[in-house]
Amino acid sequence: MGEIVFLVVVTALLGGFGYPLIIAYDWYLFLHIFGVVLFVGNIMVTGAWMFLAERTGQKEVLKFASRVVNWADVAFTAPGIILIVIGGLTISNNRWGGPLATSWLMAGAALFLAAGVVWVAFLIRYQEKMIKLTEDSRGADKLPSEFFSVLHRWYFWGVVATILPIAAAIFMVVKLSI
Repeated sequence: MGEIVFLVVVTALLGGFGYPLIIAYDWYLFLHIFGVVLFVGNIMVTGAWMFLAERTGQKEVLKFASRVVNWADVAFTAPGIILIVIGGLTISNNRWGGPLATSWLMAGAALFLAAGVVWVAFLIRYQEKMIKLTEDSRGADKLPSEFFSVLHRWYFWGVVATILPIAAAIFMVVKLSI
């Protein structure tokens, strides 16, 4: 399985840097769309998990949910990003002259990049902080109020990080020129 993944990634990278397509264009498009589904789907699902975990009010459920969000980022968000970037570079270079060739490609890429900045600058940091706060509260009956403060900031930036790639997808699908 690892060899197949390696071959797909190398093939897509070569296509993204202008080399002739090794696999059919439609496969690059499929990988790109699959990456978008993984990426946006995981963002939405983890937000729902945390919201539902908070509603239980149970410390152990929130502790578990905080850890699962990080695990889901590794298992789904990161591979989604890789597929989006590799597929997007290959598709844009092959059909439109690169990601900076048209206004809708630039807008979509900029929105996707902005979502990445939000993810790195806020969401990962807040996720790590929530995990630390759950671990530091061992022996206590409930989580500290700081946990919920961090969680609510995570919700805010999570909504921002969800809207940005959805807007990027709209630009890509509609080819909306600005």
